[in-house]
Parts: sequence; C-alpha cells; structure tokens
Amino acid sequence: VSVADGTDEAARRLNRVLTNDPGIGVARHADAGYDQAGVTARDKRIKIPMLNE
Repeated sequence: VSVADGTDEAARRLNRVLTNDPGIGVARHADAGYDQAGVTARDKRIKIPMLNE
C-alpha cells in the first residue's frame, strides 16, 4: 500500500512503485513470449536478462 500524503518521502516511494510495477509487468509478459513486451522493454531500456538468451 502506498499513501500519497504530499510529503517528499511519499513522493519518492510513489515514484518507485509507479516505475517498478509496470516494469515488472513488461518483464513477465516478455518472459511469456509476447513480442510487444520485448519491443517495449528495448524501447524503454528495461533490462531483462532472459531477452538476451
């Protein structure tokens, strides 16, 4: 759970959540073999080791 209460600490935490959570989704889809996820990962420079195999 993340709380947006206007503090600097909350802003840092929200930034982390809103960056990493979608990135994990892209990685999962790329691992499942969805071509568009691989394209997105490369375009957004998301490092996914299994894409290099």
